Amino acid sequence: MISVITSTYNRPERLKKAIESVLAQTYQDFELIVVDDHSDFDTELFEDSRITYIYRDKNHGDDTKPKNEGILASKGEYIAFLDDDCEFRPDHLQALHNAIKDDTKLDMVYGDRWIIDENKNIQDQIGVYYDYNPSLLLQKNYIDTSDVLIRREALFRVGGFDERYKKYVDWNLFLRMSKAGMVFRRVPLILTDYHLHSDMKSVRVKTKKDSNTAFVPEWDPYDCEIELPYLGEKEEPAVAIYSMTYNRLTYTKQSFVSLWEKADYPFEHFIFDQGSTDGTPEWLREYEALHKGKVHIIYSEDNKGISIASNRLVDEIVKDNKFRIIMKSDNDALYTSKGFLKKMVEIWKVNHCLALSCYVNGLRDNPGGAQRIGYGKIKGQLIGMTKHLGGICHFVDALAYKYFRWDTEDFLHSKQDVELSQYLIMNNLQMGYLENFYLDHINGTSGQEKDYPEYFELRKKEKTISYES
Repeated sequence: MISVITSTYNRPERLKKAIESVLAQTYQDFELIVVDDHSDFDTELFEDSRITYIYRDKNHGDDTKPKNEGILASKGEYIAFLDDDCEFRPDHLQALHNAIKDDTKLDMVYGDRWIIDENKNIQDQIGVYYDYNPSLLLQKNYIDTSDVLIRREALFRVGGFDERYKKYVDWNLFLRMSKAGMVFRRVPLILTDYHLHSDMKSVRVKTKKDSNTAFVPEWDPYDCEIELPYLGEKEEPAVAIYSMTYNRLTYTKQSFVSLWEKADYPFEHFIFDQGSTDGTPEWLREYEALHKGKVHIIYSEDNKGISIASNRLVDEIVKDNKFRIIMKSDNDALYTSKGFLKKMVEIWKVNHCLALSCYVNGLRDNPGGAQRIGYGKIKGQLIGMTKHLGGICHFVDALAYKYFRWDTEDFLHSKQDVELSQYLIMNNLQMGYLENFYLDHINGTSGQEKDYPEYFELRKKEKTISYES
């Protein structure tokens, strides 16, 4: 079923036309929820069992709270919105439902609209339209509230409309959904009639940042938080960090101690020991006892390889859907900046589509990490963007692992980072380094070569074979 939500205030004649357009749909498995934001007169509704009328006891002043109340009252698997000054064309719901019903990866579909200027200042014409482009959506909105069909679960995941703001609230919602990694698709059909008139919200509601020459929101498209509490409680995201160990106990001790000292945000640590023989398993048991309930260890009698161990750890982390964020940390990563994990989570809250690492000191071949292709700021933090993220540290939304696992036929050390980076690129995630939060590659590349020559030669041999193939 589709739940159609219409918010209204003091527009009885327009509301009547909007309702008529819903009742005339070719797709008839719907409910219509009309939320009246405390109009000054009685609203006359049609006699139809599919219509639910909610009269609010206090005027909110804009349509965000009425729309959220409509979402909470809805029962449909999909939700559509119809503003009370718009009308659906007869095949609106059918066309959008056809586009989304069989594609489980889609969270929202949207159609095009026909602009009707009642004041005759412009000729009637098609509205602005673009195929879905996440980068363009950061710059401007090209989707209208009355154009969309959204999976109910997707709206609850981000918490609905932001009730703090009066304007650009549809853009705010779609942008937050996009930054949460949700997938949209345009249906290139004119499905909505959109009226320009003197009582439009964009004309009636003014904000301090309104301009005669540009639309400036009251919120920052890059820094606005994604998940809000309007449709239910908002919880702090749970973080899982995973690491692999194979001998090198001295490095492991330094690395794991630094995680707890510098993270400044709660996490659980998942570890796969690859058959260490230098006392690492014994120390890990002490480490697990010290952080009781927060450390989980898998012991192997032999070296399974990076891919198999990584997949086992990820499978263990995602099995109960507890963790929203997953971070890999090599056992030769020494964290030196206080609050690095807290900062990563703060950035994740405004963009789930970023994969992050701290700036890496001590790498001989790639000082600081992979080459940067550009720079930007989120939450005041300088981020160097890159097309590749090294394996020593990477932090990503757990949904990135929904369809990704490493190739278990590949034992080599060097290909896993490339596999993950290419997968992230193909799924519209951007990779970057926090330029002012640091970790040290313990002893640096040259120091590690001296400390563990046999281990280093094995890694070098694997990389050489990998590059040659």
